[in-house]
Amino acid sequence: MKFIKYLFISLGVILVLLLLAPFLFKGKIVKIIKEQANEQLNAKLNFNEDISVGLISSFPNLSISIEDLSLVGIQDFEKDTLFSSKTISLTLDLMSVIKGDKIDILKIGLVQPRIQAFVLKDGRANWDIAKTDTTVAETPVDTSSSAFHVALRKLEITDGYILYDDKEGNMYSELVDMDYTLEGDFTEKLFTMKNILSIQSLTVGMDGINYLSHVNTKANADIEANMDEFKFVFKDNEFSLNQLVFGLNGMFAMPGDDMVMDLTYAAKQNEFKNFLSLIPAIYASDLNDLQSKGKLAFDGFLKGTYNEKQMPSFGLNLGIENGWFKYTSLPTPVENVNVKLAVTNPDGDLDHTEINLSKFHFDIEKNPFDAKLYAKNPMSDPYVDAFFKGVLNLGQIASIVPLPENTKLSGIVSSDITAKGRVSSIENEKYEDFDAKGNLTCTSIYYASPDLPKPFELSKTEMSFSPKIIALKSFDAKIGNSDMQMNGEVANFLPYYFGKGVLKGKLNFTSNQFDANEFLTEGDTAVAATPADTTPMSVFEVPQNIDFTLTSSIKKLLYTNMEITNLQGIIALVDEKVSFKNVSLNTLGSEMKMNGFYETSNPKKPSVDMDFAILNLDFQKAFATFNTVKKLAPAAEHIFGTFSTTLNMKTDLDEHMNPIYPSLFAKGMMAIPTAEIKEIKALDKVADFIKKPEYKKLGFYQSKIKFEVKDGKVTTEPFDVKLGAQTMSLSGTTGLDQTIAYTGKVNIPRKDLGEADKAMSDALALLNSQAGSDIKMNENLPLEIGIGGTFTDPKITTNLADLIKSQAGSLKDQAMDELNKKKKELEDQAKAEADKLKKEAEAKARAEADKLKADANKAKQDAEAKAKAEADKLKAEADKAKKEAEAKAKAEAEKAKKKAAEDAKNKLKGILKP
Repeated sequence: MKFIKYLFISLGVILVLLLLAPFLFKGKIVKIIKEQANEQLNAKLNFNEDISVGLISSFPNLSISIEDLSLVGIQDFEKDTLFSSKTISLTLDLMSVIKGDKIDILKIGLVQPRIQAFVLKDGRANWDIAKTDTTVAETPVDTSSSAFHVALRKLEITDGYILYDDKEGNMYSELVDMDYTLEGDFTEKLFTMKNILSIQSLTVGMDGINYLSHVNTKANADIEANMDEFKFVFKDNEFSLNQLVFGLNGMFAMPGDDMVMDLTYAAKQNEFKNFLSLIPAIYASDLNDLQSKGKLAFDGFLKGTYNEKQMPSFGLNLGIENGWFKYTSLPTPVENVNVKLAVTNPDGDLDHTEINLSKFHFDIEKNPFDAKLYAKNPMSDPYVDAFFKGVLNLGQIASIVPLPENTKLSGIVSSDITAKGRVSSIENEKYEDFDAKGNLTCTSIYYASPDLPKPFELSKTEMSFSPKIIALKSFDAKIGNSDMQMNGEVANFLPYYFGKGVLKGKLNFTSNQFDANEFLTEGDTAVAATPADTTPMSVFEVPQNIDFTLTSSIKKLLYTNMEITNLQGIIALVDEKVSFKNVSLNTLGSEMKMNGFYETSNPKKPSVDMDFAILNLDFQKAFATFNTVKKLAPAAEHIFGTFSTTLNMKTDLDEHMNPIYPSLFAKGMMAIPTAEIKEIKALDKVADFIKKPEYKKLGFYQSKIKFEVKDGKVTTEPFDVKLGAQTMSLSGTTGLDQTIAYTGKVNIPRKDLGEADKAMSDALALLNSQAGSDIKMNENLPLEIGIGGTFTDPKITTNLADLIKSQAGSLKDQAMDELNKKKKELEDQAKAEADKLKKEAEAKARAEADKLKADANKAKQDAEAKAKAEADKLKAEADKAKKEAEAKAKAEAEKAKKKAAEDAKNKLKGILKP
């Protein structure tokens, strides 16, 4: 009974644990994952935090499922996703999770993982994301304290994708649709690792050559693992590349930083047909329809140590004897295929590598083709002994191998080329010590394919070879509506091929018409009717060690909605830079010239430094065609007329070849002979503010505008435009965010102020009538207009209120001057009247005195006394009259002064009243 009791209790506990597991451990696990990532990685880790945690499917272990995980780089790799996976499932040891010290990972499953590994030209890799201890230079963070411990039993990958792109080593590989299962007990020191691998498409390339192209790859291998010695021994295994099956034997070990290996490989079948499967054109066809004969031998080895300073020795042998193949549905076989190739390196020193293709021969309808190649010392001073001789009738290809649907091929290729000697002879210009001669001729080539927009037709091309140069005597081709002709020469080809020099060339290119629209992809042609530079582009990396000069002359070039004519100039490719020298063209009804360069020393951020001269370009066409104009000069959409400009422009470019506008710097001069800008919101608001509809248009007449683009802003120095009948000086900035900040200065006629002018004129007329004055206002006012906000939502400000206040102040000053003038006039008038009365009284008194004097001659003494009395009396009366006249004049003047002041005061109050 106790047993049953405890059994039910235990089952109950287990059941509760199964139900509660998602809630008990979910938060803890999410926290650990994030903490570990932040502590150890210089990268951004993201995933769906709604992870699935349970016990039922993996009991007695804990299962975790994480959705949509991604790991993205930072800095130069911030746009590169190093790793992502639709689903990551982990099986963890339950007790290790409960204890929380070290969590044991037993199984890992990845669904649709994507790994993209990049190495830049300077050697930096996007997977180098482990944090370093900043207290000790270049010391990685100690990961031994990680909360996770790998006790793996199984690793499973479903529908995986891996891309490796090494720009430094010029290597490339791509694995598409990969399924992989690894099983073994990694907690043991000795165990067997069982590997099952399937890759739908494997591509491996180096130096621009794909040695494996979209090869179906499979592997089934048991490997004995010794984890103490980190040594792996290959036992029962089978690898296949398409239908070429081979075995791998030997061992691989990593006793430290070195890799030690002793491996051999060999084909498990000796049928020629298995090797043919590696040729893409044949593998893409039905191999069941292929008949073949002949023997195949394929083997090789790797032996020695690999590290930063050392390579293992290696060897490869390929032999095909009396090969023959033919498709039953096609009439022509390929016969007498004989190949003997040996690649050997005895000690790991790459300079001791020898490549000996001593035999390469096949016949097509009695037409033989032969080649030979012997090369040695590839690193120090390459030696070459090679020849290629034969005639290929491309029209026979369709009778040998099934061509893809809607593919046609014809023409003759004839070669007879010999090269023998050391590359140093060419480098040192000792051409007599290097034997190179022969010709390659192609005639009547025709190739049509769904991969090409139009059939390619090459009427003839001829190249001749000498130690010094490869001379392109002629090249006359046509594709669709485009024709092209070339001639010239290429020098230093072999030193360049072996990485020992610079490929040099001078070519002349001419075309009557080149239709670039025919080469746009479907996604691009969808925008062929849209502005030219909206077509998405990718960075064109200018090759290293190239020194090419291309002298071009194209009569008509069609690109999206642009028609370019008379394109001429020199284009030079050197030092990862494309230089344009005196390139001229006509387009959009204008003439353009440019000099400058485009360079890709940093392919993630190319740069441009160009000088442009543009003559008579229509504003409307410029806006419709160029994104840069839309971004930097949005007003161009509303300008009707033409302009000419000279400018220097420098900018970095993004991955789509668009300018990185904050880095853009430009400076130049724009000349506008005559143009009009209208239907623009800023002008509409100015006109509405002043209530002058004619101000909704601006006119350019022989305008010259100096401008500068810097820090994301276009700044213009003051330039003159016509605002109505007036000339306005305009200057300011336009931002990349479409913000604007402009100031316009114009002497505006007072009559254009409408009601404001009428109110001031009426007040002034009243003042003049009341004061009897003739005060006048200025006919023109210095108006300043501020245009701010954004291009689509402008804000208008003016100094109009300040002008009115200033005008009122001027009128007040004039009124006071007029008042003082009137006061002085009245005072002068009163004084003159008093002086007049005084003189008249004095004259009358003198006359009366003279009369009395004459009458009193007889009685002088009596008369003198009487006369003196009378004179005194009259003088007193005159003084009194004078004083009364002066008092009256003064009173009249004071009365007139007070009335004039009161009238002026009332008038000014009326003018200044809001």
